[in-house]
Amino acid sequence: MSDTKVTLSSPVNMIYGIGPEAQKRLNKLDIYTVYDLISYIPRRYNDWSNVGKICDYKEGEELSFKAQVTTNPARKGYKRTSPIAFYVSDGEGRMELSFFNSPYYMNKFQRGDEVFVHGVVSMYSGRPQMVNPYVEKDDGNKDINLVRPVYHLTAGITSASIAKWESTALKLVSDQLRDVIPEELARDAELLSVKDAYRAVHFPKDMKEAQEGRRRIAYEELILLGMGMKYFMRSESEEEIAPRIIHPEEGLNAIQQQRWKTVVSNLGFELTDDQKKALRDIQRDLTGSKPMNRLVQGDVGAGKTAVAVLAMAMTAIMGKQAVLLAPTSVLAKQHYDSAISLLKGSDINIALLMGKTKASLKKEIKANLKDNTASVIIGTHAVLSDDIEFNDLGLVIADEQHRFGVKQREKLLISRKDKDDDGINAVHNLVMTATPIPRTLAMVVYGDMDTSVIKQKPAGRKEIKTNFLPSTDNDDLLRAIQAKLKQGEQAYIVCSKIDENDEPVLDDEVILEEADEKIPAVSVMEMKKRLDASGLFTEYPSEVLYGSMKEDDKLAVMERFLSGETKVLISTTVIEVGVNNPNANLMIIMNADRFGLSTLHQLRGRIGRGDRQAYCILASDSRSELALTRMRMMCESTDGFVLAQKDLELRGPGDFFGTRQHGIPELRAANLFTDAHIAKEGTEAVMKELDKGGDEADKLLENIKYMFDLRFESKMGIL
Repeated sequence: MSDTKVTLSSPVNMIYGIGPEAQKRLNKLDIYTVYDLISYIPRRYNDWSNVGKICDYKEGEELSFKAQVTTNPARKGYKRTSPIAFYVSDGEGRMELSFFNSPYYMNKFQRGDEVFVHGVVSMYSGRPQMVNPYVEKDDGNKDINLVRPVYHLTAGITSASIAKWESTALKLVSDQLRDVIPEELARDAELLSVKDAYRAVHFPKDMKEAQEGRRRIAYEELILLGMGMKYFMRSESEEEIAPRIIHPEEGLNAIQQQRWKTVVSNLGFELTDDQKKALRDIQRDLTGSKPMNRLVQGDVGAGKTAVAVLAMAMTAIMGKQAVLLAPTSVLAKQHYDSAISLLKGSDINIALLMGKTKASLKKEIKANLKDNTASVIIGTHAVLSDDIEFNDLGLVIADEQHRFGVKQREKLLISRKDKDDDGINAVHNLVMTATPIPRTLAMVVYGDMDTSVIKQKPAGRKEIKTNFLPSTDNDDLLRAIQAKLKQGEQAYIVCSKIDENDEPVLDDEVILEEADEKIPAVSVMEMKKRLDASGLFTEYPSEVLYGSMKEDDKLAVMERFLSGETKVLISTTVIEVGVNNPNANLMIIMNADRFGLSTLHQLRGRIGRGDRQAYCILASDSRSELALTRMRMMCESTDGFVLAQKDLELRGPGDFFGTRQHGIPELRAANLFTDAHIAKEGTEAVMKELDKGGDEADKLLENIKYMFDLRFESKMGIL
């Protein structure tokens, strides 16, 4: 395969050594293109640069040393499975190196070879040895890389194989990397060149160089994300005009006032101060002709849905249409049921449109949208269909952040273009998110969106009590479920895989220790069998729920659970978003170490939605320090904003608090906890350069757009 054919956007299998199977596994790591590969930054490094002597050894500790092979490799026994072993000496000490399941070591080294060795020292018959250490010939013709990258891996992929592919890729395409950092900023911040930075993160001479490479790439990705969102999110040019939903100088007429009072009385509870403020923010935006571009951040269970439905009611009462986009049919149906309850008696016609909606009903709904018979529309991606035509669309609400791509939502946000003689060519835009995002991150991810925050929980809600159980095979779990069921309540059990033959689904933010990888995860089907076999639940029906079920089956299972017919729902994380059952006040999360903080917090938010005490039990067999830290954090706090801040401090570069699972791309080099200033500094430097105009500014903007496409666009659902 010719080198000239390989570009940054080429499929990753264009790199020599990456066959179909390796390509599939790399895809699991979100590596699809050659650029994805070279921008896949190591999560940490093994620093072997402190080279010592054999006599410095301490049992159980790592040691690096240079030595000479003093005996030829030979089998320690007569069986084919016997280990290969040989001795090395540095003149001051002698050590045996043993290798299991590695027959190729028999011919790899011979007496007299100079080698570099790194491994953990153990004792055998009173003598020091290393089992399966790293050994490399040191012939003096090349530098041995003593700072070695460790990558986030998936089954069948090793850090060594990724490093080998990185080397090939950089040789082929590093000259194609474009610089997006203004020259003045790069000079003042003493940044490496773009080419040197990528070499430094993958093949550093020392830890200082690795850190310098990462720092340069952090500037790059925050500039790309910040500037890219300005260019690819909805523009805010003066030419965009949205309909004024509310006319403050005119006020509401008597009929409109009565309809609004009906909606408010249907609430049945007093809005929290945060909900009232968010609603006032929305009302104020809807009085202007400048399109609203607002983000509503609400912690789980804080009442975002009520605010969204009230905003839609407000729009409908004023004669305009409003759309609420939900990422799943289960959530869309739940929003629809909430809207039916809240808007009853107000003469507001509500439509539910999903992919599974029958063709005859779809035809009727489309006709109602076209003639404005339906003024509140709730649905999934089906609402974005090209054959949908609105009569007078005024407001679009996207639930759960960017699960809807920017260009997908753009269909609705500019749906009025060229349709009105009065110049109206846009609609108001409201984005709801349950992921708490610090202001610094929100500014980068959402551009210049205005933000409303809902932190307070509705009155009467009790704080969920969370406990950690260091075992997934414990009869106490079954007894805890039975106790809740006897009180007339319901329970969730969440598992990380569907059946025993599946690989457990890991959050992007979770990295398992080697020991944890060998711990089998409890599956949905296994848990169902365990409940049935216990004999404790004969009078309490249980059902399973997972994402690959047919939509009709999923909705039917959820309907039976919400009605109380099903007492225990055994599920994957498909229930993470939006499921609301006030009678379910116990959640058991099996193998909780398989989930990140964001998912654990979102799952826990499914309970505690009534006035009874709710309990969450995190069951895990892991003894990983990182996993146990996450468990402790969950037990100590139920505040999503507090957990988000702790998560940001804990993790370093990478996916922040589950943002990636909500469509926001992973930050591979930047850490918003320590690098927030870079986002501001970088984007301001770019804007300053662009304001100068000229060829250099045009080239910089072209580079930013090109690199943004490679780095972020496909990761954000824009294509």
